[in-house]
Amino acid sequence: MSLFSFLDSVSRTVQQLAAQPRPVPPVHTIARDETLPQIAAQYRGTVPQALYEQRIKDANPQVLNWDALYPDTQIELPPAEADDPQVQTVAYTEQAPGAPAKSPEVQRVDTAVQADAAGSTPQTRAELKAAVKAEMQARYQAEFDARPTGAVYDANAIDAYGRSIADRYADNPAARAGIEAVSQDIRIDHEVEFTVMVANAGDPKSVVNILKDQWSKISPEARERLSTSVELGKLINEKIEPYVAEPFKGVDGGGDPKALREPANEASRRLAELVDGLPPELAQAVVTQNIDTVMRITEVKPMYAGEKFGGTSYANMAKVAEALGDSPAGLSLRSDIAASYVAHSGDWRGQGIPFQENIANAIRDGIGPGLALDMARQLQAKGENELAGAFLGGVSHGAELLQQRIEGNLGDYKEMMGELSRLLKYSEGLPPEQLNKAVNDYLAAKGKDDPDWLSKYQSLEKSLAADGRLLQQTLGGLNALPAEVKATNPQLMDQIKAIANDDDTLQAFGLAAGSDDRFLVGADADSTAALFDTTKVSKEGAEYLKRLSSQAINQNAMSVFADVDPADPASIADGKTRLQALSRQYAGALGKDAEQYGRAIGELEKLLDVPAGDTQAMATQLNRFHTELQGIEGFGAKEPAGITFRALGVAAAGLAFGKSTADAIDDPTWANQIAAFGDAAGLVKDARDLLTNPAAQAVDRNSPAAMEALEGGLKRFENVNKVLGVVSAVGDVAKLVDALLSDRPLKGVEAGLYGLGATGTVIMAVSTGPVGALVGSVMIGVSVFGQASLGDYRDKQGKVEGSIKFLQSAGFDADAAAVLSDQGEDEYYLAVPTVPLIMEAARDNRIGAGKPLEGQEAIDFINAMPRDKLQVMVNQLRMAHR
Repeated sequence: MSLFSFLDSVSRTVQQLAAQPRPVPPVHTIARDETLPQIAAQYRGTVPQALYEQRIKDANPQVLNWDALYPDTQIELPPAEADDPQVQTVAYTEQAPGAPAKSPEVQRVDTAVQADAAGSTPQTRAELKAAVKAEMQARYQAEFDARPTGAVYDANAIDAYGRSIADRYADNPAARAGIEAVSQDIRIDHEVEFTVMVANAGDPKSVVNILKDQWSKISPEARERLSTSVELGKLINEKIEPYVAEPFKGVDGGGDPKALREPANEASRRLAELVDGLPPELAQAVVTQNIDTVMRITEVKPMYAGEKFGGTSYANMAKVAEALGDSPAGLSLRSDIAASYVAHSGDWRGQGIPFQENIANAIRDGIGPGLALDMARQLQAKGENELAGAFLGGVSHGAELLQQRIEGNLGDYKEMMGELSRLLKYSEGLPPEQLNKAVNDYLAAKGKDDPDWLSKYQSLEKSLAADGRLLQQTLGGLNALPAEVKATNPQLMDQIKAIANDDDTLQAFGLAAGSDDRFLVGADADSTAALFDTTKVSKEGAEYLKRLSSQAINQNAMSVFADVDPADPASIADGKTRLQALSRQYAGALGKDAEQYGRAIGELEKLLDVPAGDTQAMATQLNRFHTELQGIEGFGAKEPAGITFRALGVAAAGLAFGKSTADAIDDPTWANQIAAFGDAAGLVKDARDLLTNPAAQAVDRNSPAAMEALEGGLKRFENVNKVLGVVSAVGDVAKLVDALLSDRPLKGVEAGLYGLGATGTVIMAVSTGPVGALVGSVMIGVSVFGQASLGDYRDKQGKVEGSIKFLQSAGFDADAAAVLSDQGEDEYYLAVPTVPLIMEAARDNRIGAGKPLEGQEAIDFINAMPRDKLQVMVNQLRMAHR
């Protein structure tokens, strides 16, 4: 243990145990959204900011999380006088006129700075680092001697020391830069040393849990150094490797093929358990240090590595391989594990079928196919084509097993959605706010009537989304294999194309895409999309496929615009290339509409040519964009793809605006500018309303696209999030219109159901209470499965009563709700939903109000109508649309 680490440990212990009497200190009451730096800046006086923040922490040990302070909580404030002894020790090295000579540590830094400035070499830089570290150590020791309970040596303190030392050389930029560089290096060293020190305690599980916890706290530079450090390797060798290898202790396979089964089962279980949930870099370090045991595990005969004969080692090692991630280092290590297996292929006579079963069962159990695909590649390269084909057959069969589970879960999921789907069918056309409330009330009542309903729904949704992601990974991985590898299994392509174009698969993909805005972006998504074929799907499947393709274009185009730097010609050129590839990529899925989509993407591409920050030029280009789209069949302002692309164009413009402004997202400039873009692009009113509705602009700090955009150098993270949120909302709205491309008789009603995905986006942002977080995903589910869920879920009277209650929650009074409700009929004029008809009539000034009415104003007028008059109007609307 280093001196600094020891002192750190001592200081923390002293902080917990020391209880010295002192006067009653002043207090501060925490305001909403207030942070520790803000509080420290308000009271610190002449005390350095970082030091005073630490002193506040020391004075308030009852506060467990300084990153999330509770409003109205009172905290004690430590002294901030200039003559405070701790402040004196921090500044003791600074030499004022008439002050004593510099300390030896300061003199050493001066000498090291001069030597490094004269000619920087690894040796002079090492001495500078040592000198700076020695001064930091002396400062810390002085602080500890003066006030043990206030002295803490951590990354923040090192940064503060480094800044203070660098400030002495403010007039020497080269010296200052050198000190800043070595100070950062010292801080990274400390983070690595401290992480290894605290992890070096307890059993192997504790070690990996502490490593995982510390990983989330240390800097990216420290993570990079830790993952390949000698110290971490030594820790793993001492604490983890013996534990993983222990099952093989004293085991000699000899001539008994079963002898290695149980040791391999247990050793692989331990390894898989340890790397589960670890960051890939740490998982790679753990596996690398246990490679000898991995090699012993791979010696097991395939029939004893799978469940049929009591084996679990293959499934465990497939889990381990997935934990390594998809970085070059992770893929290389996974390939090494595959090579360890394939090295024994000469002993696998008659073992192709058992290994095929092992692979399929692992995928069925939720484990990725990466290890099996690597082995198939290597077997083909060795000329073992029969075995390679068998392995691919195992992966393909695993996809079939996944598809079967998806089919069963979809049936249960649709059954749960049936009642809500029908309620929404008869309420389509209501304003989002009223519909939000009605759905919230419905789900809350469901939770009361059946406490397990929400958990069942969550479980099904989670399972379907997870299976959708794994199925995409499996199909995409198979299709991405080199042609010579795929040729080892002649039936492979027919099998995976059939799975990819199955209705259940497409619906599962739709559900996964609805909850993950990156599901349709990336290598697996691209490879799977190449399997889509409108000639191989049912009529309903063609609709699912078209909506999925539209959403894929939306997600991928959004990713392009998020990545593009408007001021960099090379970045713009790359963005154009990526957009041009989209129409080719989804041509098979779009069928006869591929040409129109290609033209629309070409028009979208022109938005990249607008000069950065020129909002007027962007509005002008959006207007041209609108005009050009009007000339493309199916892309009118009120048509399906037209809404999608106009919304996407506005979002792209908003992203460009976000990259050129530092305005806060609640600044009126934002809403006004986005609204102006929407007008210029010719967006219909409903879509424009979503663009400026705060509920549709929730900041999603978990959005990978937003994070990537931030890393690209955007000035305001919130601005990007806002635009991405808008795209999500409008993109969901746009999904409704793809159904209109079909020739089905009830296409208008079904299109309305697809449109509920947009309401779902809004609901997720504004709902509260225990079911609030669920509402959005429920609505996405309705948008994906709407038409398939309009089943006869209960008796006629139940349908009527449920509909009346739902409409009352949405704002109608009892009489109006009774007249407008679902009448429980499935045929003839009484089956016609009247809410969408009367809301449309209100917008067209056809209900006697003397002016067009929308939203709550329309609902209020309808509530005020005499019941008999309303009934006559509703009957007329039904007869006209029967």
